[in-house]
Amino acid sequence: MDQLWATFISGKSNFFLYAVVPAIVVTVSYLTGSFASWLIERAPSQQAYKIQKKLHAGATWRECFRHVFFHKLTSEIPLTFAGYPIFVWLGVSKELPLPGVVEVLAVLAASFVIEDAWHYMAHRSLHAKWAYAKIHHIHHKYTTPFGPAANFAHPLETLYTGFGTLLPVMILRPHLSTMLIWVVVRQWQAISVHVGFELPWRPSRWLPILGGARFHDVHHQKFTCNYAPTFIWWDRLLGTADAAAPAGRAAPERAN
Repeated sequence: MDQLWATFISGKSNFFLYAVVPAIVVTVSYLTGSFASWLIERAPSQQAYKIQKKLHAGATWRECFRHVFFHKLTSEIPLTFAGYPIFVWLGVSKELPLPGVVEVLAVLAASFVIEDAWHYMAHRSLHAKWAYAKIHHIHHKYTTPFGPAANFAHPLETLYTGFGTLLPVMILRPHLSTMLIWVVVRQWQAISVHVGFELPWRPSRWLPILGGARFHDVHHQKFTCNYAPTFIWWDRLLGTADAAAPAGRAAPERAN
């Protein structure tokens, strides 16, 4: 792996490694995660695990992708390009040796804890009357979540809640390779809680501290609970958890 990494970074500029590569990685992660969610949604064998009955038509998927990629091209990617010196300044190393598996897993676990805390507070603040009316209502257009809708949001919301993905990097200052893995895993996790299916192999089945798709699905139905994206402890601690969410039935469908 060290030799492959050495070949990969050889002769590459910091702009390419810290701006272009992360932009490509997060976009490919979004597309692959969305494709996986499409396969699940269209597989007859998985319909028994659907939380709400509605399946979104192709027109809805196209609408979602148009919105997401418009804002990727006009705000997310340009800001990534403009802000890449931050990673260099922070000391996110690209040099060998690569971190070991234990270190990578420890950084990922800590990153999820940090991101979850930021996201809970940011997300809950977006449900204030003004912020919801001006910004967050866009993300709640779909009361029946589906994978690619994880990124369906106002660009200001993407920057605000998305800062939680950057925050662990600022605090932990991991190796560049670990940062790229974190970006991939975080994007896939966001899609997984929007997938709309309570799958039998979901991690929350064995780790009850995780919220999972049903936990977040209830948020899209009721709007005033289950704000955290990953863990349940902030909602439990601050009284915003829907007690029936992890095992309860989905609420009746609301029109989009």
